[in-house]
Amino acid sequence: MNVFTCDIDSNEGKINHKVYVDWDDKGNLHFCEHDLGDGVASFWGANEYEYFFMVHQKDVARFILLCFWKGFTFEERFSVADLKELCEDNDIKYDTDSWF
Repeated sequence: MNVFTCDIDSNEGKINHKVYVDWDDKGNLHFCEHDLGDGVASFWGANEYEYFFMVHQKDVARFILLCFWKGFTFEERFSVADLKELCEDNDIKYDTDSWF
């Protein structure tokens, strides 16, 4: 499910930024952050980058409650980096990966 889409105008070029969320058959929660465009190439040397983030099933309920708490108490938007920090600060097990 696409949960966020935006276009970013960076000094190096445009970036089409999307975040997707889905569940696997074990109940783990998966996020995929997908960036396309000339602006991506300045960071990664290619015009496409994907970053993967997974919250383990045993921590999904607590993770979601913390996301609601942050969503209702803070004005800024979540990034995948924010999700990682949220997990680290609250001892929630997760995995990351990337592709470019």
